[in-house]
Amino acid sequence: MLVAAGFKTIAPKTAAQQQKLQQLQVGQVAQVQRKGKTYYVVADPPQNVVYVGGPTEYQAYQQLRAQRQLAQENLETAEMYQDASMDWGSWGGWGVGWGRMGYGLGVGRVGGVGRF
Repeated sequence: MLVAAGFKTIAPKTAAQQQKLQQLQVGQVAQVQRKGKTYYVVADPPQNVVYVGGPTEYQAYQQLRAQRQLAQENLETAEMYQDASMDWGSWGGWGVGWGRMGYGLGVGRVGGVGRF
């Protein structure tokens, strides 16, 4: 997701950089000020890389995370409502009368209940 947001992948080249990489918390975004600019760094020691991006990339990353979270919540909700234990059949109302526009028989029609 970081690469999709525009973050650059950087591998440590020196022992000092390698040590610094090991000190960063895995998966946590660290804000770094360098030469008057703001950068965001995410360490991935198992892959031996850090991901570096600026404010634009960080904003894109936040948007991707929000979209992913929303998609996950939608999936979980859909799975919950598909659950057979909900026993939707016992709720009734699935047959005749659930026609066009959700009106039952005669409802909203001339001569029926609630004349419109």
